[in-house]
Amino acid sequence: MRIVISILAGIVIIAVLGWVILAVMNRPLSEEEASEQIRSHLSKIVNNNRDLSSVLLTIYSNQTGYHGQFAVGTINRSSQKPVHADSPYHSASIGKTMCAAVFGLLVDEGKLEYEDKINNWLDQDILERLFVIDGIDYSDQVTIRHLLNHTSGAADYFEGPVLHGEPMLTRISSDPDLAFTPQELISFTRDYQEPVGIPGQQFYYSDTGYILLGLILEAVEGRPYSTILEEKVFKPLGMDHSYLFTKDRPAAAELLGIYINDIDFSRRDALSVDWAGGGVVTTMNDLLKFMRALEDGEWLSDEVYRQMTSFDQQYEKGIHYSMGMMLFDFSELSFLLGSMTDLYGGVGATGTYMLYDKQKDTYFIANFGSLEYKKKGIEELIKIRMIYDRMVVE
Repeated sequence: MRIVISILAGIVIIAVLGWVILAVMNRPLSEEEASEQIRSHLSKIVNNNRDLSSVLLTIYSNQTGYHGQFAVGTINRSSQKPVHADSPYHSASIGKTMCAAVFGLLVDEGKLEYEDKINNWLDQDILERLFVIDGIDYSDQVTIRHLLNHTSGAADYFEGPVLHGEPMLTRISSDPDLAFTPQELISFTRDYQEPVGIPGQQFYYSDTGYILLGLILEAVEGRPYSTILEEKVFKPLGMDHSYLFTKDRPAAAELLGIYINDIDFSRRDALSVDWAGGGVVTTMNDLLKFMRALEDGEWLSDEVYRQMTSFDQQYEKGIHYSMGMMLFDFSELSFLLGSMTDLYGGVGATGTYMLYDKQKDTYFIANFGSLEYKKKGIEELIKIRMIYDRMVVE
């Protein structure tokens, strides 16, 4: 899923000005006081927003030794069962980070290179008309790197415009039990959309590109994408509560609600719309294991991870992209946030994120579970960080 964040400087000023004043004027907080303020803030978010049923948050700092986990609300709007810190949820486009990590592993294994042309692995019937600009077919110029960093020129089936018919979000909102194969998602782009540019010439966020990446992985490994994730990511890292959502796999018993256009899609077949672009069900603790493995430097080579975190593509002001990950430069977002350190990692459109502050060696993992929080989720993170940054750990 795509996250369309429009946190322009003026919006950020309005959203956080009061928090900046409080952060400057208020006294430092003890660990217990900071935790209580964060918990209280999360409770207010859930109680005051009908778009949400719950909020989960983990803050894990190697620098301070702080490890706070918060779980507020119920598993969905129709349930009174409370959430807990290890409740499973759909992680949306954080799945792109996992897909990119698998490619990094294959590069390290010598099975492929980032500059490999995708037509080495995908037949022309899959690529047909996906990269045709002014009558010229550029599919033979598209590389794996282009797909990973969204510079292939492919359209975006999930939130991109259509030439005719209904956009994808409208379709699945009208029929939440629509099920899709990866090939059908590619066909949607082929039949209802047009490419946005020549490969390598511009950044354009494309879920279609990540479906192609999933198909490439299946071609290289000769196994289903779900099995590839299980064997290369989940099992090696001890992510025991993570799996790829598929139509045929029963949902976890306490799977949290995920709201798109006011509909809970958590157990609906239409979530097959994600697949390699974001179809992973996981937990905060599993995501912490995953992000720490990326940062520890023992899972991927330094060179591969350097390329994954180059952040050389401009998503929009203050937001940069690399291979399956975003970087938030808060000083670029607003001068009021000039002292706030950068965060990078995986981000999803339903207010879910897995972010790392390298300067302070601190991880922030959260889930809001609503498409209404694709922007608000980051705004709330700013507020939470302002509380956390006042904490003094003795």
